[in-house]
Amino acid sequence: MKIFKYIVMGLMLSAAPVSAQHLAGSELHIDNRAITIGDNGQVMIAMDVTIPAEMNLTTNRVAVLTPVLKGEENNRLLPEIWIYGRNRYVVHQRGNDLPENAYTIVRRDNGTNQIVNYSTRLDYEPWMNKAELELSAEVRGCTDCVKESDLAVITRANLVRYEVQPLIAFKTPDVEAVKNRSEQGRAYLDFPVNQTKIYPDYRRNPQELEAIKRTVDVVKNDPNTTITHIDIKGFASPEGTYKGNARLAEGRAKALKEYVKKEYGFEENLFGVTFEPEDWEGLRNYVADAKNNVPRREEVLAIIDTKNEDYDAKEMRIRKLDNGTIYAPLLKDVYPGLRHSDYVVNYVVRGFDVEEAKRIIKERPQQLSLKEMFQVAQTYPKGSEDFNHVFDVAVRMFPEDPTANTNAAAIELEQRNLQGAELFLAKADPECGVTLNNYGVLKMLQGDLDAAEGYFKRAKEKGITEAEGNLQEVDKKRKDNAVFGK
Repeated sequence: MKIFKYIVMGLMLSAAPVSAQHLAGSELHIDNRAITIGDNGQVMIAMDVTIPAEMNLTTNRVAVLTPVLKGEENNRLLPEIWIYGRNRYVVHQRGNDLPENAYTIVRRDNGTNQIVNYSTRLDYEPWMNKAELELSAEVRGCTDCVKESDLAVITRANLVRYEVQPLIAFKTPDVEAVKNRSEQGRAYLDFPVNQTKIYPDYRRNPQELEAIKRTVDVVKNDPNTTITHIDIKGFASPEGTYKGNARLAEGRAKALKEYVKKEYGFEENLFGVTFEPEDWEGLRNYVADAKNNVPRREEVLAIIDTKNEDYDAKEMRIRKLDNGTIYAPLLKDVYPGLRHSDYVVNYVVRGFDVEEAKRIIKERPQQLSLKEMFQVAQTYPKGSEDFNHVFDVAVRMFPEDPTANTNAAAIELEQRNLQGAELFLAKADPECGVTLNNYGVLKMLQGDLDAAEGYFKRAKEKGITEAEGNLQEVDKKRKDNAVFGK
C-alpha cells in the first residue's frame, strides 16, 4: 500500500491552526500542521496525524512515521510515531522491546479512524527559520525489513521576527478664540526724484498699485473675513543723506496709506504707518549671498556691520572702495530694490462648522484653525488619504506650530517615514505627552528600545494611554531579540 500519494510543498503556517488538508487518495491525513516559536525561544512543531479507517495494517507489520526538520545545512530527527499491527504489538509488548524514544506507540485498530496529536519542542537555532518539516513513512515486516516507504513535505517553517505594532498618538489642538490672519506684500512704487506724491500712471505704478488692490480685495470681498488693521512701512535706499531718506521713506509710506484709504473709503484709525530711512538689512542680505559675487564681500559686510557709526559715513566708505567700482553696480542694480513699501492687511475670520470647514480647507485653508482642521480629519478613516491630507495642510498653514508638527510627525510615523517624522518632532513641544510618545515610537522603530522605553514612561506619566501599550511592545521586542539575537 501507499502511505502518501501526493507530496505537499511549501505551506507557510502561523501560530493559528489551519483547516484540515486531506491528501486525496492517500492513506494518512495530516491536519493542523504548524511550526511556531514562543517567547521562551523554543520552536514548537505540531500536527494531527489521522490514520483513516480504510488504512489496513496487517497483523505482523509496523509502520514508523519519522518527522524530520530539514534545513539547507542541518537536519533534526524528531520523535517517531510507531503504529503496530495487532500481533506485532503483542509480541513486542511481551518482550518489553517497544521503542523507548518514540513519541507515541499506537496499536492499529483496522476499520477505525485513529488520531495522533503530535507536538514536540526544540531550542531555536537560526537554520530552522526556513526549514521544511518532512514526514517519512516505512512499513516493516516481521524481520524489520522495509516493505514500503514514502515521504511527504508537510510544511515549511516561517519563524518571522516580531514586528512591533506601535500606538501613535495625535494631539487635539486648542481652540483658537480669535482667528487672526494677515495677507502681506511689497510694493516697488516709482516716485520722481525727491518727491513723495504717488502718480498712479507713472512708470511701474499701475502694476504695483493693482497688486496692492488685489491683496486688499482678497480680504475685503470675502464674507468670512473682517479687516482689522492695515500696516504700511516705507523704506528708502542708502544713497543720499540719512535725514533726507527719512523724509522720503515716511512721506512715501503716508502717500500709500492715503491712496488705499481714498480708494476704499477706509477710516483713518484702520491704518498704522511706520518707516525705516534706509534698508541696510536688505543691502546686507544681498551682499552676504555668495552667488551675487560682490567684490571684496567680507570688507563690505564689515562696513555694514560697524556699530555706532553714522550711516552716511558707512555709505561713503562703500562708495570709495576701489574708486567706486564696487559701489556703482550696487547703486544701479541693488538700490532700486531697497526702495519699497511693505504692507500687511490684518483680518479676523469667523468660525466654521465641520461641513463648512471641509469645503474651506480646499479653497482657503488659511482661514481654518488647527482645531477646525482636526475636526475635519476626524470625519475620515484614520490612515486614509483624506485623513493624512488634512494634517499635511495643517502643517503647511502653521509650519511653526508645535501641535501641527506633532500631528504631522504622527502621519510620517504611520507611513514609516522616520526621517520626516524626526524633522517634524524637532519643531514639536518636547514636554508634550503626545510628542514624548511619538518620539518613543520613532526610537522603537529605529531599534533603540532603551531610549523608546524612557520616552514611553514619561508619556505615561503625562496620561498618554498609548504609552502603556507601547511599553508592552518594547517588552515583546526585547523577548524577540533575546530569542533571535539583535
